[in-house]
Amino acid sequence: MLNRFFGAHTHTNLHVFGLAALAFGLPLNKVVMSVSMMFLVLNVLLEADFNNYWKHIKSNRLYQLILLFFVFHAVSMIWSFDWSYGLHDLRVKLPILVIPTILTAKPIRKDTHLTLILWVFLSAVTITSLINFSAYNQWFGSWFFNDIRGMSLFSSHVRYALLIAMAISILLHFFFKRKVTVFVLLPLFLWFNFYTYYSQILSGVIAVFGVYLACLVVWAWKYQKSITLIGLVSIGLATVAGVIWILKPITYNPEDYMNLTKKTAENNYYYHLPSIVSPETGKPIDIFVQEDELMREWERVSDIPYSGRDIKGQYIRRTIIRYMASMDLTKDAEGFKQLSRDDIEAIEKGYASIYHRGIIARIYGLKFQVNNVKNPNGHSFLQRLEYWRTGLQLAKKNWLFGVGNGDVQLAFHKQYELNNSKLEYENKDRAHNMYLTILLSLGIVGFALMICSHFKFIHENFINNRLLPILFMVILLLSYLIEDTLETQTGATFFALFFGLFSTPTQTQKNIQ
Repeated sequence: MLNRFFGAHTHTNLHVFGLAALAFGLPLNKVVMSVSMMFLVLNVLLEADFNNYWKHIKSNRLYQLILLFFVFHAVSMIWSFDWSYGLHDLRVKLPILVIPTILTAKPIRKDTHLTLILWVFLSAVTITSLINFSAYNQWFGSWFFNDIRGMSLFSSHVRYALLIAMAISILLHFFFKRKVTVFVLLPLFLWFNFYTYYSQILSGVIAVFGVYLACLVVWAWKYQKSITLIGLVSIGLATVAGVIWILKPITYNPEDYMNLTKKTAENNYYYHLPSIVSPETGKPIDIFVQEDELMREWERVSDIPYSGRDIKGQYIRRTIIRYMASMDLTKDAEGFKQLSRDDIEAIEKGYASIYHRGIIARIYGLKFQVNNVKNPNGHSFLQRLEYWRTGLQLAKKNWLFGVGNGDVQLAFHKQYELNNSKLEYENKDRAHNMYLTILLSLGIVGFALMICSHFKFIHENFINNRLLPILFMVILLLSYLIEDTLETQTGATFFALFFGLFSTPTQTQKNIQ
């Protein structure tokens, strides 16, 4: 319609504008995402090129699989009881239907259009990441964070970590295409990698690692398939070993701590309670503790009283003891004097380990939870273990068609009650694993639709040497391991936008060596 009044390319230009706005809104704001999606729908309806739309839809097998996947969600409402929750879930997942439909009916064909959309996305991620980092480090404003995960101001820290991984993938894409100078790409590339390390989001680290591994595999497969397979197996075994190391209980011989030194250098008595273990040293935390000396030395260097709380709201005396235990120091005046000013500031901020920066801090935090925490409430990793255990039980009971899209939360609550779960009501959440969620909600049928669509996407792009779509799917599949990625608007829109863009590839996506 508008082409008649404003020129032959009006609807195409509006289409690209809407997609660019959607890409910009993805890391920024749900409102921008929603308005952009409605704008795209309106533009397609006004253009009304329905014959070509239908022709494109009929020829796109990937889109048809995704359409079936979404439709099966709706069909499963038939055997669901909680229609209110089910309809809410379908509304959240609506981008999975709408955006691929738009992009299949009216695909992006020009390289320049796709490149523009990718650069807009990169710009939005760059701007939001700089704001996040600056706010967290108190460079502007007055912000309070009791956890580094609060550094993500615009969306969930987990979903944002995936967007950072996608930004890194796009930079690699531009590098291999040699269309942008390395002096532009390198600063952004280093920044996004640093942000991933600094933010301590495990899913982000896994996604970025997956991106680099996928690049290596795609390149190596062309030259030496057998060595590539051996490398993949080796990495798989190393990953399993790392998971075992995190989950393996730390044990120690209590007899080794029966005859410890009784007095400090100042002739004050220690107390020794070898129970809670330090993941950094493998030794008990509460040994060689002399709190009178600690209180005296601490209050000489800090305005926070020894009986007070750190910035995270934890009792600071426990933060001091745990921090010193991570350094394998005696918790007395002599040990305290070995702390630097940076150590004091870290304790005041609530860090209970010398390893309080980067992903290594997160790993030791997980290991502490596994070895010392009996109550899972308030501990994200232990809560996830409870979610996964419960989800597996539900999937086994409802393996064919699942419990239905509307009854997932209801089924979880019933299973938690049967298990006498220690989780408090507000923590009794869903699976936090997309594979499990689809399996228990839609059964093996829905699970098969998801897997077929995703791996057909990988297969088609792999045989055509399209690296960027493969990196996107690797990020997505890895995120499914520890998150219900498609259960939020940001996650569903992330999937829908890039799946739609890459299901009808332009020349830009081809021949990436």
